[in-house]
Amino acid sequence: MPSQSDLRYSFQPLVGNAEFEVVSFELREGISTPFELELKLISFENDIDFGHLLDKPVLFTIWEAERPVRYVHGLVSRFSQAESGSYRTYYHTLVEPQLARANLRSNWRIFQQKTVPQILELMLQRQGINQYELRASMDHQVREFCVQAGETDLAFIARIAAEEGFVYRFAHSEKLHKLIITDRLQSLGLISHGAIKTEDEDEPVDRNIVLYHANSGGDQAIPCLRRLRYSEQVRTARQVQRDYTFTNPAYRQEHRAAGPFLEHQSKEYKYFDYPGRYKRDAVGKPFTDNRITALRHDVRNAEVQGEDVRLQPGLSFTLTGHPRDNLNTPRQ
Repeated sequence: MPSQSDLRYSFQPLVGNAEFEVVSFELREGISTPFELELKLISFENDIDFGHLLDKPVLFTIWEAERPVRYVHGLVSRFSQAESGSYRTYYHTLVEPQLARANLRSNWRIFQQKTVPQILELMLQRQGINQYELRASMDHQVREFCVQAGETDLAFIARIAAEEGFVYRFAHSEKLHKLIITDRLQSLGLISHGAIKTEDEDEPVDRNIVLYHANSGGDQAIPCLRRLRYSEQVRTARQVQRDYTFTNPAYRQEHRAAGPFLEHQSKEYKYFDYPGRYKRDAVGKPFTDNRITALRHDVRNAEVQGEDVRLQPGLSFTLTGHPRDNLNTPRQ
């Protein structure tokens, strides 16, 4: 069975024929944020055409022996040439998703009589983003009037998505990266790159399990987490929103929502918003629920270190092997 020292990395421009080796890389990812992949590369060529790299698609691959276990596909946002030695030249590059280009545009627009999913689709089409999947599991009310008031396209997309509980992640393949947008966090999927076998078993274990092994040293036949720091924080417990409607001025149009995981803190911490920026109860209730979810997004945190390359933002897994039993639970 391959050990973790068998992991290797490759970087392949999908335009032109330049060849590189990967010296080092750093991949920054998160839910509802464009990823950033920075690489230090080396090549025998000292005069690579920047036009074949900038704003062009590339593929970064993590291999286990001869098997690819993770792809990162994106566009080159920055490319630079560094020092040259006797035979090779160093290069540095930044790779981002196509969605990141939405931060390079801003506009003033008015959308009328459209739902947020409809507006999101229009915005993505205007970016030239065709590889996306928008999953709406709940009803989203038609907005009479929705304004992009000078924001960048990315900021506008992020704002209206967050208002109605949409999150997104990226799914990568050899040929493309797809934007996955959903209003249900649990629908983003499970980790999976094929069955993993233990040293003593011929049958594959559950491929959605992640092993915690604090004292692991040297090569491990099974990828695992070596460090885990779990924390809880006190945050706002309740959200109250109120708005005014001229058709019924006496109606308070108030909505309340309590956050999850309140057993270890006071329930008296309340956040009040006026106006709530809604006209109907059908809009006010989900707005309030989404607001308290945002205020308590970091109430429970786990910071980990390890070498399980399957871990990606938004994908669910089950932790096993931790000495504290209540941490061996499904996580995301």
